[in-house]
Amino acid sequence: MSKYNLFLLTIAVAFIGNWIWNYNPRVGELNDLLSEDTELANYSYQFKIMELKDGNAVMSSPRTAQVSVLRFLSIVKPELANKDSDSPEVIAAQKELAKLQSKAKKLILSQADVNHVTWKIDKSWFASYGVYLD
Repeated sequence: MSKYNLFLLTIAVAFIGNWIWNYNPRVGELNDLLSEDTELANYSYQFKIMELKDGNAVMSSPRTAQVSVLRFLSIVKPELANKDSDSPEVIAAQKELAKLQSKAKKLILSQADVNHVTWKIDKSWFASYGVYLD
């Protein structure tokens, strides 16, 4: 086996080992809970649990200081792309996002094994729309 192949094998084993070591089936159960809520499931952005450790659920969020909420909203609701941030349609869309994010948080916090939610920007979601964050 060449040094290069051995290197690749070592990287693959380390990656798989890390995934197995950190795998938490409860994360999948919590994500299933979120997807079972009709209102959350029908929204253009799917909130999800990224990690659960010691009662803290790390949830994905499209809200960040790095990207304006109007940029996010113009992705999920293209009809808002050229609207002013104080237009009634944009304000309504912002309220909807806030309401659904709060609902997702409350749903997760209602679980006995979760006592805190931390939000983490969903960089991969933004990247899938061509918005790359540091």
